[in-house]
Amino acid sequence: MPELKRGEAKFILGSVQSFLEVFERDVASILRRELRGIEPARVSETRQDLALLARQLESRRVHDACLPLVRRALLDARRHTAAAVEAPLAKVIDSKVAESIRRGLVSYEEFLKAPWLEGVAAARVPRLTDFLSVRFAEEVAPGAASLAPRSFDEKFHILEAPALALPDLAYYRQRCTMRQACVGLAYADIDDFKAVNTRLTETVVDAKVLPPFMEMLESWAFARGHAYRFGGDEYVLLLPNADRETCIALLRDLIERVAAADFSRTKLSITVGLGVVDPECFLSDREVLARANEGKQRAKAVAKGSIGVVEEPEYGAPEVVPTAPRPVRVRRDA
Repeated sequence: MPELKRGEAKFILGSVQSFLEVFERDVASILRRELRGIEPARVSETRQDLALLARQLESRRVHDACLPLVRRALLDARRHTAAAVEAPLAKVIDSKVAESIRRGLVSYEEFLKAPWLEGVAAARVPRLTDFLSVRFAEEVAPGAASLAPRSFDEKFHILEAPALALPDLAYYRQRCTMRQACVGLAYADIDDFKAVNTRLTETVVDAKVLPPFMEMLESWAFARGHAYRFGGDEYVLLLPNADRETCIALLRDLIERVAAADFSRTKLSITVGLGVVDPECFLSDREVLARANEGKQRAKAVAKGSIGVVEEPEYGAPEVVPTAPRPVRVRRDA
């Protein structure tokens, strides 16, 4: 890789040092405590590798063998930063202030798109579950999440309340990561819903269409995940322990169920547009939700009853490949 400028090396060094601090706190120190002072060799080696990378950054020359650790540190720092700015972004109403708040993410995005990191896979560092059983790892993991008590949407009381979606996503991301399992999150809405309301009136839709439709979503999600009503005709579907291909297969099944349904003798045939993203990435929880919504919008623009799959959710404008009724793939260039 080329020699880094002083400011570039300093920025990456900060990410590496932060990563090392978190690794020491959340993995190394816990293992020493739980294993009576014994530290696994892979943990010691990772610490040494991070220390070596820090020294290389101080000299502004990073060896190619250390680039996977650079990507890992930048990805983790980017995710933590994105999560940290979510609260202030939710409060601000001035677009210029919002832009200033988001500016903290720009440097990470620029480095992750750098030519010298192109094609470099992030290093896999030791986890608690590499050495402890899942049961004990979950007991001792810092900030262990718990599933919030269930509540339901205020209007129909069929699907789960939207306020649960993000906490549930955080909960399952943590627990699935412990198990090296995937989580799928999809955004859905009814195609041409405004036309449906116009044709039948909102009163009829609320009485004869939405309740059976949401009962179908609830049945589809039962014992496999969660379905939340976000208002109107928008819904979020959370699928723990489901990789991308499993998510696509399950969402295809949902599309087929909806297409075959008889909605209270309204002679109405409806389809749903879906966007799905794999949250096992560096995106914050809110960004995962936003990207799934983006995938749905892109899919709906191509064909009704299709799926927009957000792949490699990095940066740049997504490109939609019109392959409906197969999933519409939304790619993001690193």
